[in-house]
Amino acid sequence: MEDKPTLDQIREDVEERQKAILWEDARKGGRSVDAFLWRGDPKAKPIQRAGLIVFGFMFLLPAVFCFAGLIVTHTAETSALVPVLVLGTGALLVSLRLFRNAFLRSKEPDGEQREDT
Repeated sequence: MEDKPTLDQIREDVEERQKAILWEDARKGGRSVDAFLWRGDPKAKPIQRAGLIVFGFMFLLPAVFCFAGLIVTHTAETSALVPVLVLGTGALLVSLRLFRNAFLRSKEPDGEQREDT
C-alpha cells in the first residue's frame, strides 16, 4: 500500500519541478513534457489535452499545405515532388501521433472508462 505524501514532500516536489535556472534543471523538467507529448498520459487534464491538440494542429497545417500545393500545381517533377511528399508525410505522422496522445483515455479494470472530474 502506498503512503500518502506529506505536505512537506509535496512542497519539495513542486519546488524541484519549478526550478529551471540551470541547464540540468531545465532538462529534467522538460523530460516530463517530452514524455507527455510522445507517450501520452491517460490521466491528463482537459487543458493539457487541449494544448496537445493545438500543438498537433501546428504540425497538421504544414502537411495540408504541402499536399494542397502538390495538388494545385500538378507538379510532375520528381525533384520537387519527393521532398514535399517527405515533409508533408512526416508532419502528418507527427500530428496524428499528437492527436492520438491527446485522446488517450485510461481504462478502468472492469473495462469502463474513468470520467475526468
